[in-house]
Amino acid sequence: MKKIIFSVGLFFVINSVFAQVGGLSASKLGTLCTETVPAQTIEFEPFFSFASSSRVFDKKGDVQNLFATNDSSQFFSEPGFRFSYGLMKNLEVGVSIPTDISTVSFGAKYKLPFKGKLTFGLLVGYNSIVGNDIYVRRNAAHETSSSIGGGIILTYEFSDKFSCDFNAQYHKHLNKTSAGHDQGMCFSTDFGYYFIENVNFIIGMNYFFEDYEVFEDNSRLFTFNPGIAIEKAENFILVLNSPIDLFGKNEYKSVGFGLALTIILD
Repeated sequence: MKKIIFSVGLFFVINSVFAQVGGLSASKLGTLCTETVPAQTIEFEPFFSFASSSRVFDKKGDVQNLFATNDSSQFFSEPGFRFSYGLMKNLEVGVSIPTDISTVSFGAKYKLPFKGKLTFGLLVGYNSIVGNDIYVRRNAAHETSSSIGGGIILTYEFSDKFSCDFNAQYHKHLNKTSAGHDQGMCFSTDFGYYFIENVNFIIGMNYFFEDYEVFEDNSRLFTFNPGIAIEKAENFILVLNSPIDLFGKNEYKSVGFGLALTIILD
């Protein structure tokens, strides 16, 4: 099992993904791990995310059709890049940007100096809008308004082949929207097992919650995220996944696909 780490926002949550801390490494899919990029090492990662939706979760959590006819679908896609740098031992900084450079996400991760099968880490980040467009701050949608965030990371190594990562994040938007939204939370976990040498089979689960002044407008989404990481090459890792939204409220119900290629630069 390789100790190279990688990361990408492979779970594609349409309304919530921009609020999460970006630019940081993981060892499986979208859940960060406590391990950091080695000091004076760079990880470069091009990624692509795609999702399609023809239904939504309404205010009661029931599934409703998004369009009047069955032959219509809403597509979402985003190519982008991540750069993570090992600033020093146990400290990593990074940035994630889409190819149109409409937004930028900065992040930092620190692994606490505890040894054992269970390890802990801290993360902080800032997301900002930098695209060529006009934005009205008080009317901004929550997925396109700047935010700050922080959280904790837990990694547990059951064995050399089986491990689990867990994240809990809180984000605060710098401007409350006209709809009354300004904060939210995210919980995610990935379980990975090497059934085949250097091939990690992964099951991920992600829960997002967005808070509004009016309780009925609150949104939530639970996504099941299976995937695979192929680590056959020395300095390259190919990651594939397919997130599926299982239940939620005031969110799209989507099925997606993600691909990432992590490149290690010493």
